[in-house]
This record gives sequence, structure tokens and C-alpha cells, in this order.
Amino acid sequence: MSDDPNSVFKPGTEVEISSDDNGFRGAWYTGTVIKPVIRNGKQLIQVEYKTLMADESTTKPLRETLNVVQLRPLPPREKGERDFKFSEEVDAYYNDGWWEGVITGVLQANRYSVFFRATREQLEFSATELRLHREWFYGNWVPPSKNLR
Repeated sequence: MSDDPNSVFKPGTEVEISSDDNGFRGAWYTGTVIKPVIRNGKQLIQVEYKTLMADESTTKPLRETLNVVQLRPLPPREKGERDFKFSEEVDAYYNDGWWEGVITGVLQANRYSVFFRATREQLEFSATELRLHREWFYGNWVPPSKNLR
């Protein structure tokens, strides 16, 4: 895998975007790479979000210029519907993005209780709104490791 962000994040590539802004930490939003940008000698990437708008009164998608570490390719899709287990790390689709959480309850009718460390909230989701949490690590998708705590 090349270390050149232009080889991974070409214009038109669909990506997931993380934000350091308050209220958005711990979430990944889908978007599209617009173009590479050099600012103060630093390689940045301009992206356009699919689900976040420029402001509340418009339907114009938000565009931002970000550091490449805030981007990752779209994760692999799950094959069919998956049964999740207690304490499994997942991403839940909530408020227009994928939020990192942990399964705290396996409920009836293929529903799950998920706790979000970043916001200290616990919410309920259907299996179709969940995916196995993975990290983009040195050009590979890696499932969460089993941490012994």
C-alpha cells in the first residue's frame, strides 16, 4: 500500500470522514473526495459530505478541507444480516453518521441495546442499523481486538 494519500483518496472516491468538532467525535460520516489541496506546505483533502449540510437552512452539502488522517475508505459490507453478541464493538447508524459503541443488551426481534462511550448514551437499534466496528490500520481493515481489561 502506498503512503501517498492521492493514491487512496482520488477525486470522486467515496470515503468516511471523522470530525474533531464537539458533538461529532466518535462518528464517521460518508462523503466524497473533491480534490487534494496543499495549504502551508501540508497535504490536505477537500471532501463533500453526503448527509451533513452546509447549514440548517440549505440542502447544499457541507464541504471541508481536512487532514488525510480524518479519512478512510468505506469499510467492507457485511454479508447478510448478522447476529451481534453482548460486549461486541459495533458502529450504529445514528444522527446521519456511524457512531462507535458496544452491545450492552441482546433484545427481542433482532434489536440491540448499544452504549456510546463518547456521549455516555445508551440507545436501541435494529440489526440493520449496526455493523461490526473496524479500524483502518496501515491500509487494512482490522476488527477490534479483544482487550483484556
